[in-house]
Amino acid sequence: MDVNKAETIQTVGDPPHRKPGHNPGKGARDHADEDANSDNREASHATPAVALDGLPLEGLTPDVQRIIDALAAQIEPMRIEAEQAKAQAARYHELATRHPILSVPNRREFERELQHVIDHLDSLSPSAALMIVHPPLAESLRSDVGRDAADAVMASVVEIITEGIHPTDTVGSLCGYDLGIILLNGDPESVALRTESLHRRFQARAFNWQGKSYPLDARIGAAILHPDWQAGDAIAAADRHLLSRPLG
Repeated sequence: MDVNKAETIQTVGDPPHRKPGHNPGKGARDHADEDANSDNREASHATPAVALDGLPLEGLTPDVQRIIDALAAQIEPMRIEAEQAKAQAARYHELATRHPILSVPNRREFERELQHVIDHLDSLSPSAALMIVHPPLAESLRSDVGRDAADAVMASVVEIITEGIHPTDTVGSLCGYDLGIILLNGDPESVALRTESLHRRFQARAFNWQGKSYPLDARIGAAILHPDWQAGDAIAAADRHLLSRPLG
């Protein structure tokens, strides 16, 4: 061996055909990882096999279509039945809350609304009031002519009241020949003006029945609502005021 000649020293374990530090598996793994990432990217952008509604985009099989058609056939009658039940419930509610003859709430519904207003008087400024309107003509025609005439008088009275009240006011039946009006603006001065205005409206109208004309007037009583009252207390107070006032 010539000690003066330089010899190349190979790293232990490195085969003579590759450079020191070269890893023959690393490139293959890098290519494999790159191919896998490429496949994942393509998969993420690929069209999904199932649409958002759960139906295959390529179309439904006959069996699936038959199942859907069967479900649809069951759903439609149920929808119709639900709509009918909803309409029936609305009709029952109307029957339970409306006067059978007049286009106003019945006494139960009117008292419920009156109590609601009394319970929330703290949010009203000024306080609310209750008016009671009693047309004597309805009572007299009921005795002299018949119920149909009395019902027609009450319908005319409701029409006159409805024309002269504020949209926030509420008209309702108190049974018999009495009507109630809830006034959300219930200061004494306003109630007095509203009472006189309503009297003038009645006096300006006449009631015609079977070729005869009758003067149409009403007795009106009112009471300012108090927060410690029940609906019955308010009705009684307005009725006392009504009885103390002359007709006209």
